[in-house]
Amino acid sequence: MARRTNLPPVFGELRPSQIITTFGPGSVVDLRNLSVLVAGTDFWTTGRAQEIDEPRLRSMLRVQRFYRPSVRSDGGASGVPSFVFPRYFFCPRCRRLGPYDRADLFYLDKQRFRCKATHEVKVARGGPVVFPARFVVACSEGHLDDFPWYAYVHRGKGDAGCQPERLRFQESARSAAVSDLNVSCDVCGSRRTMEDAFGNRAASALGPCRGARPWLGDGNRENCVNGTLKTTLRGASSLYFALVRSALSIPEWDDPIHVAIAYHEDQLAKVDSVVKLKAGIDGGFLPKLEPYDPDEVFEALQRRRAQANSRPTPLDIRREEYPALSNPSDPVKAARREFQTEQVEAPRAFRRLISRVVIVRRLREVRALAGFTRIDSPFDLIGDDEQPDRYKIQTLSSAELNWRPAVELRGEGIFLELSEDAVRDWEKRPSVISRSAAMERIHTTWRQERELPASRYPGARFVLLHSLAHMLIQALSLDCGYSSTSIRERIYSDLEAPMAGILLYTATPDSDGSLGGLADNGRTQRLEPVLCDALGRATFCSSDPLCGHSSPGEMGHLNGAACHACLLVSETSCERGNRYLDRAHVVATVAQLGTAYFDL
Repeated sequence: MARRTNLPPVFGELRPSQIITTFGPGSVVDLRNLSVLVAGTDFWTTGRAQEIDEPRLRSMLRVQRFYRPSVRSDGGASGVPSFVFPRYFFCPRCRRLGPYDRADLFYLDKQRFRCKATHEVKVARGGPVVFPARFVVACSEGHLDDFPWYAYVHRGKGDAGCQPERLRFQESARSAAVSDLNVSCDVCGSRRTMEDAFGNRAASALGPCRGARPWLGDGNRENCVNGTLKTTLRGASSLYFALVRSALSIPEWDDPIHVAIAYHEDQLAKVDSVVKLKAGIDGGFLPKLEPYDPDEVFEALQRRRAQANSRPTPLDIRREEYPALSNPSDPVKAARREFQTEQVEAPRAFRRLISRVVIVRRLREVRALAGFTRIDSPFDLIGDDEQPDRYKIQTLSSAELNWRPAVELRGEGIFLELSEDAVRDWEKRPSVISRSAAMERIHTTWRQERELPASRYPGARFVLLHSLAHMLIQALSLDCGYSSTSIRERIYSDLEAPMAGILLYTATPDSDGSLGGLADNGRTQRLEPVLCDALGRATFCSSDPLCGHSSPGEMGHLNGAACHACLLVSETSCERGNRYLDRAHVVATVAQLGTAYFDL
């Protein structure tokens, strides 16, 4: 059988979940010999096999479909398309700096580019491998562009014979400082250090932002109103902050009947009665719906249409999930569904403070990518009751598409609900009110400094739950068989419709999810020592007394007594970017502030 040669070259590999969180459309992916920019969703290929159904999340994002990224098992041109970025490459031998697509400078050799120049020193056969330029420019409105090498070295001018491909990038052996990095022009001899590209002189040295959006194709630009160009390394984490939204498949929505409806959704668009639905089923046009009662199908179809006409906030989504987690599921129905829970007794020593413990044997989570920003991330600060429309979010496609990239994950977890009466009594303490007011002031100042819209402080209740979640993540990782980076938190905090719970779970893209190691720690006899260990460890920090005595905002942005030695966890685990944390809300620290919820 002849080998297929018409498929595009594959330059690297990513997991589907990485494309939703870290390397989505518009992100720079650093590979071994080059870097690429993941293309916008206009360039993606989608199909029926990639479709993911989650009605509640669709209505929140106002889209009609979710598609997972194409994988190798799909066949054809699997993966996600990308563009070589930055365009400028650098030869470490002759120091040449120029665009990769100049055939007289560089050429593609399998998965790497090589230099065509004649070199005075001995080089590898075919020429030395060249590498992407280390610097790019970006602005806070989400635009991204090559560093303006030609304009920078010539200070916006340049002689008639000067050309962008006649540049060289040189490094001094004195130090690794940017002042010892130089770019020069072979024609006119102009030279400039990279020092001017940073600091106070950067704005005049780089010029205005051109509104470039290279992930949407060559020449795609928009007017940049308030963005100021900043020089950054091409692999800097500040180049991409994904806005990810998620929802759990809860009872009513995890019924297999919804999977069947989703398969025939286009055909059901004009069905407005049970009679028409039954006619379609009897006629063989809706084979996936044949096993179900037409009345139940039509009722589920009507529920999906009502959901599509609403626009819930993330807080609304969690308000629906909270009672599903709090109330035990029917074991008969749960056996064939995605959501299985088991209520167990709370540990005896904590029953006054913890009202309910639920083992989540099986769950399904859908995560969707809604957009992204650069330079600064407001998403960790967006309240669950806010819509992200208030913020400048960069688009994933040039045309408005009715779908978003998503992944579905399956796993297990433990849900803890704190006693509402105990939490309310704790919130009324003068010491807690004072500590919370100090953190609220830091919250307000933080947003004002970044010119973010005013937003409600999440409250002492949220800080308590969030800090406790981090303590338990660290303690559970020592006993459950999963690393702390594999355990995620989901905080349920609200005053209007009282919620005070945390879900700690682990989830993977395969059909099995996980193996029960985390869920089994929810058993009373195992959870009690885990809780005691977590709270005991949090009482003292290796950075005490500095950490324990710190005022809100002193040790870290938007945090109280919290640092890397005690409360901070990996960004894969925390949904708020390690912000709104304070040990003093949970346990008594060395400062003895009287704000501890747990009295050990």
